[in-house]
Amino acid sequence: MHTYRLKGASGKVANSVFALGQRTVLGSADDCDLVISEKDIAPHHAEIILLDDGALQLRQLDSDFKTHVNGSSVEQISLGSGDEIRLGNCRWVLQAPGLRPEKVLTAEALKPPRTHLPWLIVTALLAAAALAWQRGWLPF
Repeated sequence: MHTYRLKGASGKVANSVFALGQRTVLGSADDCDLVISEKDIAPHHAEIILLDDGALQLRQLDSDFKTHVNGSSVEQISLGSGDEIRLGNCRWVLQAPGLRPEKVLTAEALKPPRTHLPWLIVTALLAAAALAWQRGWLPF
């Protein structure tokens, strides 16, 4: 079984951690699983459901309020580790312990960083040799 949690990234939820259940309702109402007391949060704003295959689904419950995932307004979306969820001024990052965020696992991100240091060293040596030759410091 997967253990998912939301890590607060900004707003009133910054630095808080909340473990997700089979169905987690987010909102400002007292009967929500994750209660966020803020004017831009609907009483029953959104829900996150753990599906039978272990995947997570986020669904907006109140169309009068916006729900954002990774910067885009959504009504329903599948979630993955590392996704950023925003309701009002509160942001969370979805964490799955032991799993790296899918965004980190892209082919581009897995490439070793390209360094320009060898070319800078070669250029500096050639420039120093040309300067030494121009000033007559080299015997040839």
